[in-house]
Amino acid sequence: MRLGKLLIKSLFIFLLFFFFTISATWASDKTDDLENFLKKATSTAFELGLNIDDYPSSFTVFDRQLIERTGATTIAELLRFVPGIEVIRENNGSFHLIIRGNYSDRRVLILWDGQPLNVLHTRRALFFIGALPVDILERIEISRGPSSAVYGSYAVGGVINLIPRKWNNGGEIGGAIGSFKSKRGFASAGFIKNGFDFQISVGASDSEGDKFVVKDVIGIPGEVNTAQGTNWQEFRIRKDNFTFKFFRFFVDLTHYYGITDRLARSDNPETQAEQIGGQFAYNLDLISGINTSFYLNWRENNIDYGKYYIFHQFPPETIINIPASDQPTLATEKIKLQEFTLGTKFHYSYHKHHLTWGLETLKNSIRSVEFYANRSVPDLTPLGELVRQKDPWPHVSEKMWAIYFQDRWEISPKNELNLGLRYDKYSGFKGQWSPRLVLIHRFSERFLTKLIYGHGFRVPDLDALYNNHYPLVSGNPNLKPEKLDSLETVFIWKPTQRQRISFSCYRMWLRDVLGRRAPTNLPGWHFRQGGDENVLGTEITYRYQGINWDIYLYGSYQWGENEFDEPRPYVANVLAGGILSYSFSFLPLEVNLGINYVGPRWRDKHNPVDPEASSFVPDLRPKLKGYTNVNLKLIYKLSSRVTIWTGGTNILNADIRYPSSYGAIPDDYREAGRYMEAGIKINF
Repeated sequence: MRLGKLLIKSLFIFLLFFFFTISATWASDKTDDLENFLKKATSTAFELGLNIDDYPSSFTVFDRQLIERTGATTIAELLRFVPGIEVIRENNGSFHLIIRGNYSDRRVLILWDGQPLNVLHTRRALFFIGALPVDILERIEISRGPSSAVYGSYAVGGVINLIPRKWNNGGEIGGAIGSFKSKRGFASAGFIKNGFDFQISVGASDSEGDKFVVKDVIGIPGEVNTAQGTNWQEFRIRKDNFTFKFFRFFVDLTHYYGITDRLARSDNPETQAEQIGGQFAYNLDLISGINTSFYLNWRENNIDYGKYYIFHQFPPETIINIPASDQPTLATEKIKLQEFTLGTKFHYSYHKHHLTWGLETLKNSIRSVEFYANRSVPDLTPLGELVRQKDPWPHVSEKMWAIYFQDRWEISPKNELNLGLRYDKYSGFKGQWSPRLVLIHRFSERFLTKLIYGHGFRVPDLDALYNNHYPLVSGNPNLKPEKLDSLETVFIWKPTQRQRISFSCYRMWLRDVLGRRAPTNLPGWHFRQGGDENVLGTEITYRYQGINWDIYLYGSYQWGENEFDEPRPYVANVLAGGILSYSFSFLPLEVNLGINYVGPRWRDKHNPVDPEASSFVPDLRPKLKGYTNVNLKLIYKLSSRVTIWTGGTNILNADIRYPSSYGAIPDDYREAGRYMEAGIKINF
């Protein structure tokens, strides 16, 4: 903890020194690119039309230019440049988001142009979305801290909004090839005329991934890889007051280390996830200046977990309470879900009040399940071949209705009060109130502070409640919502029109934490209600945007203690890095360097011996070492329409590891090594 505080203090002193030593040189610059960015980039941020500084949370925006300068190729890689956010890969190849020390991306709401994308039965945010290429994005907006007052459950930790490409009578087509037999192609275009707006983008990517040999928990070696493939299609049509949106995302992920920490040696070790959805919306102006919008969101999840190993063949004395078999235990599984959301929203401004209120209703249903295994469930008697089992998820529905109210009150030219209150009623649970109170004080045009109080909640998802793969995984219908309270102070200082420094301190209290436990004598996960947890932290960002230089630096420190008053496992306390970009004046060349540092991560000292967690076994492995990832990207403009680039991620070939749970892969999960690519894009 002392080391983390020292690093944060050192980073803060460095930033101040950096500013004071170079501000005299940069103050003479005449353009105001950064100031324009701050105003323009969030002109429609989260549909609130606010400047970054005015948004009622810790808020980060990457526009298209900065996205390219990170050197990131996927959304997962891009999010690592946001303070307080860590992205890891889990054993089944999926992506997992850690925000402000919260090891659960079920606490983060991810949106596609304002429409939710979280997986419908687990409410995971990055599960497969993390694999999508950044070529799909015009902008990404990240709000950190409780946002349940606006979005309800699953926004308890924050919100990520993915903004698709947008063109004014133009477009782009391009592609890249790289290491691991990787390739991707993308195209997007837009047409705007006479009140008609049509935008479209399509693309695909494929990679065989890095390959390496590892040993599983009992020492059996096997080859694993980081292969993945994606394809997407989306379009948006707007004619006067009517809007229609459609999207389809498909991601194919290797099982990486195997779904249950047994190396994936089956003939189809892949998970395929597809999400299809869209929106119908109609806007109209009512009497007295009240603007109204009606919307219907729909989406469907189709997830195929492929054929995967649950156990390898073992002699009788190896496994406890599981019948021996001379054949590996295999399973295949598919699930389909649908969600519909119907709502209406009103906007009205009078005097110094800007009001938003509305209501919405939601229904999320498990439509079909197919589960086959060569052992019977739950007694695990060998069957010899794949036989359909009882559906591990019942065909149940999650229903919700909500009403909300927001008021942005401009008290004076220097003071603003943002009030928010939302009430959510989920089937099977008591109603939940979510307030948010934000006071913004402007000391001057260049310096302001935000004082933020937020309360959020998360209801148990369908997976946590009803999953019945016992003894592999078992849900718990007796779970109740977890809750979070947060206090935060944000300081924003803009020494010049080209520079911006943001510094925040926060404290969070989590109650009735929902979690999964992996008992040491059973092979799966079991959902349970935990105790209370506390998290505190700081975040800092610095941005300079000049004629030749574009510099972005970030750092964060978070310290959390779980219900046992121990450091929260699997979470890095220190995150830091940045982007350095230089554009030459005498030739159309841009050099970009992106750096991410992730500090050491703690082990779990409280691994339960049984699902009831009455006794525990510590993970005695040393802390997982930190790592530094370095990206490099060179961008060269052949003409006003043609751009080529080359570069790579993890160019120093760092040994990046993600934490495995107790009794899993002893050497932890390994990420891909050095990746290099070359690409071209053509604007029209």
